[in-house]
Amino acid sequence: MRSIRTRLLVWIGLPFTGLAMLALLSSYFLLSRQINETFDDMLLNAAERVERRIHSVDGELRVNMHYFSISTLGSRGDGKIFYRIQEVDGDMLVGFAGLEGPPDVPDQPLFYDVDYAGNSLRAVALTFPLTRANQHREIEVIVAESTEPRRALVSDFMLTLSSLMAVGGLLAISIALLAIHKGLAPLNAIRRALHRRSPNDLEPLVGDVPREVAPLIQSINQLMERMRLSIQNTQQLNADVSHQLRTPVSEIRALSELTLTRSREPETRTNLSEIRRIAEHAGHTVEQLLRYAKTRHELVDSATLASVDLADICRDACAQAATSIYQRGQELALEADEQTPALLGDPIMLRWMVQNLIDNASLHAGGEQPYRGSIQVAVEYRDGRCLLAVRDAGVGVDESRLTHLTERFYRADTRTQGSGLGLAIAEQIAQAHGARLTLRNRKAGGFEAIVSFPVPPFHSVPVPSAASTA
Repeated sequence: MRSIRTRLLVWIGLPFTGLAMLALLSSYFLLSRQINETFDDMLLNAAERVERRIHSVDGELRVNMHYFSISTLGSRGDGKIFYRIQEVDGDMLVGFAGLEGPPDVPDQPLFYDVDYAGNSLRAVALTFPLTRANQHREIEVIVAESTEPRRALVSDFMLTLSSLMAVGGLLAISIALLAIHKGLAPLNAIRRALHRRSPNDLEPLVGDVPREVAPLIQSINQLMERMRLSIQNTQQLNADVSHQLRTPVSEIRALSELTLTRSREPETRTNLSEIRRIAEHAGHTVEQLLRYAKTRHELVDSATLASVDLADICRDACAQAATSIYQRGQELALEADEQTPALLGDPIMLRWMVQNLIDNASLHAGGEQPYRGSIQVAVEYRDGRCLLAVRDAGVGVDESRLTHLTERFYRADTRTQGSGLGLAIAEQIAQAHGARLTLRNRKAGGFEAIVSFPVPPFHSVPVPSAASTA
């Protein structure tokens, strides 16, 4: 679809081009007629001058006019002049015998077109009475001029007029482009303002705009308000789901544990243990689903992001995960640059992301077998970006499955525990913070998840210092 700028140029340019062509065509006909009339008047004036130079001497007709004077009758002096003087129904007195006259003897000056000696001529013929030897005679005078001077003069005028119109057209196009640019400036300002916003900024657009643009701004603001209300309703629904699902799942789990302590029948204890396991899995899945819903990047309001220390967030996440990590016979280490620049983020969501990455390594690093190795969490500053890496020394992941790991409910190995949402949540949190999550196998063996965060421009580049271990 063509842009507004193109549409305006087309609808301005086409009418002006049509008017220019019509003006040139009209000018051509008007100029041709005016120039022909002017040359015809000059041609008639030349013929009348010739008439005044014809006289009778002793019964003989004489013409007191040299050829040079005849040849310079034209206004430009570059045309060819032909003439013929003869008695009507009599002998020719002087001039070019082959020059044809009009079909009838004219009573008034008569203009006509004729060809002679390969030249297109415009001729005028007139007759006048003359007394010769006491006899009255009719003398016919024909003066013809080539039409090249007329055409050349019309061409010169049209060339000059076309050049002026072309220059005027270029100026008009330049003025039109400037006017269109100025006219579209409010729309461009709105486009730039929306482009600079984060995807989660739903604040209304404010500012002085032309009356024609005001309805568009009003519609955009109304759409943003509806989106804001929709997001609030979604968040409220998440809270309601959290309350409605967590409580019964927790009750089922508590009841199964209580009953398990009182039951002595092996079959009943087996069933209760399975119910407790299912309740734990359901509770974990519900918790992950709620986190997944809350961390959708379009629901994150960038205005609520604050300056956070990623290293401190990683320490808290490692402290919370340490107990379960050690119970599984694994080790957890944290290496963080002390002067890592602060980031703009939500500390709760960032902690969820680190916890999910640690849990993913703890549950899936060993493949089918329980993992007994170490998990490393590293925070470092490199090439203008802050990097968070969670690494393990396990069996890695098949290369064909790497691209599917962040899909909802996808698990590389269905025989292991998990909801299939951990990495999907981590990717959503990374997107909400303008970061990029990369999943890959390590060359030395194992798997690593790297989150690359952009550093706000107002932070200076830190000087790396010694790392700490937790």
